[in-house]
Amino acid sequence: MNSTYATDNRRILVIDDNVSIHEDFRKVLLPPKDADSLGQARAALFGEVPTLPPQVEYELKFASQGREGFDLAQAAHQRGAPYAVAFVDMRMPPGWDGLETVEHLWHVDPDLHIVICSAYSDHPWEEVSRRIGETDKVLVLLKPFNSIEVIQLANALTKKWNLARAVKLQIDSLAFSVSQRTVELQAANARLQAHVDARTLDIVPTPSKNELEEICRQKEEFLAIMSHEILTPMNELVSKVSLLLDSSLSSGQREHAMTLQRCAQDLSSLINDMHQFMVGRKQESQTRGGT
Repeated sequence: MNSTYATDNRRILVIDDNVSIHEDFRKVLLPPKDADSLGQARAALFGEVPTLPPQVEYELKFASQGREGFDLAQAAHQRGAPYAVAFVDMRMPPGWDGLETVEHLWHVDPDLHIVICSAYSDHPWEEVSRRIGETDKVLVLLKPFNSIEVIQLANALTKKWNLARAVKLQIDSLAFSVSQRTVELQAANARLQAHVDARTLDIVPTPSKNELEEICRQKEEFLAIMSHEILTPMNELVSKVSLLLDSSLSSGQREHAMTLQRCAQDLSSLINDMHQFMVGRKQESQTRGGT
């Protein structure tokens, strides 16, 4: 995907065969532009306190059948602008039902959060769990739902999607940085090995004491710079994981997040110790050179 996710993803897909439900979602998540001013005027005149949280702008798309919703999700994912949340009706005759739709949606976009909307008991929760497995990406919203439930679900799940994406991008960035530094270190080791081989074969003169000291100084400086540059994104990763732990997570996801946090903290501490060691070596060398 080409998108860098510079802004929060608040794209929501609503899949329901009842067009009036589409309108209900539109009224709840896309209120009129003057809704805030009307609420303030009502509070000033009648002393009413607004009951809804501050409104967030969402981008909504609607589908009347599961297959149509799948096509929208697939196209969005392919162009690098996936949906964060999908509200899916459980019963949508004559096409796919809600569970089949969810299975197809996750086939194209495993990161999508799903809210199953149902007023029927055709699919007991045991069957739902058996078909979709244990996951923290599914919630159930019973019809008739109220606006507060929809707003809270949309807000919480889009935030969760964006936080998970931020952590993943940070991990990918860290892995890329480590890969780059590894290549540079391998190149430095290859050059050093070439010097050793040349010395063994008497191809080049034996390096002087000053030359050996310069080689060691360059290696120490390189390691100090590398440890510092890895430590910066590692600290950012620790911070992002802490934010993730502050959100609502399932027990399994929280356990994974805590493991990630512990490993990141251990690695960060190790890198910091290495950085401090190299800085100390450099200062000691400078002190010896000045005496």
